[in-house]
Amino acid sequence: MALLGSMTSPAIQQLFAAWGAWLRSFGYLKRENLRAYHLVGPGAIVSLSCLGWLFSTRLNAAVQSALHWVLALAGLDSDTRSAETPEFWSNALSWGVSHLEWLLHWGVMAIVFWIKVKIMKYLLLTMTAPFMGLLSAAIRTKETGQSTPFSVSGFLHDVFRGFRAAFVLFVLEMSLTLALAVSGLLLTVFASPLALVLSPVLFVMSWTVGSYFYGAAVFDVVFEQEGLDWKRSIRRGWQQKGHLTGIGMVFSLLLAIPIFGTYMAAILGPIPCAAAASTLTFQSSLPAENPS
Repeated sequence: MALLGSMTSPAIQQLFAAWGAWLRSFGYLKRENLRAYHLVGPGAIVSLSCLGWLFSTRLNAAVQSALHWVLALAGLDSDTRSAETPEFWSNALSWGVSHLEWLLHWGVMAIVFWIKVKIMKYLLLTMTAPFMGLLSAAIRTKETGQSTPFSVSGFLHDVFRGFRAAFVLFVLEMSLTLALAVSGLLLTVFASPLALVLSPVLFVMSWTVGSYFYGAAVFDVVFEQEGLDWKRSIRRGWQQKGHLTGIGMVFSLLLAIPIFGTYMAAILGPIPCAAAASTLTFQSSLPAENPS
């Protein structure tokens, strides 16, 4: 409520400015010879897809192995089944086992797909955060003339900050989901007419807050270039809450595209959003906060 209530006229202007900066980011990256960063999104989604395939393959093999172990222990496996078993029952068991293996195989695939849908966006933020940091540093150099030297420790630190941001977002989404579920249940039980009225409001609130935190994850990478730690990054972000919410809304809308949302978000989300956040920050008239 505090976020929605504080969306005053300047914040609304920042919101539209963020959308405009995202649209202009593609031309900016082309003009400044930074288009190579567009490869980060597809590279991340391909890597995550390969890891998902490897995980599902290993998990499926483990489940199939456990199934055969249980069947062998019960004497129902084809290798351990008694030769005296009637042919009818033997064929029925073979049919049942083959279909059970099929169900388990596709069941594992469905579970892995659900896990990918739930956590892919957080893994995407984690994997792309270091490259968003490199892009932000490059834009800072072009806009201000101040450069940040590359270091392995700094790169690993960006990985850690990306993981932390993704973890915070995951906890936030799970908390909001639980809170909305409880609120919806209570409203349905005790005030059904009111539930119909408030359901859209609760949805907009949760989506806006989630967008703000997506934007905070992107801007945190940018603010790090100015030497801000996690706490100062949060305070600076609140000063630009319209920017953060606007950038986060872009990412949220891309993720909401049916079926292809994650892939569209990977291509059009992290890098263009980071470029937009960087130009908004380093071309802004807002004074940079002193990190000391």
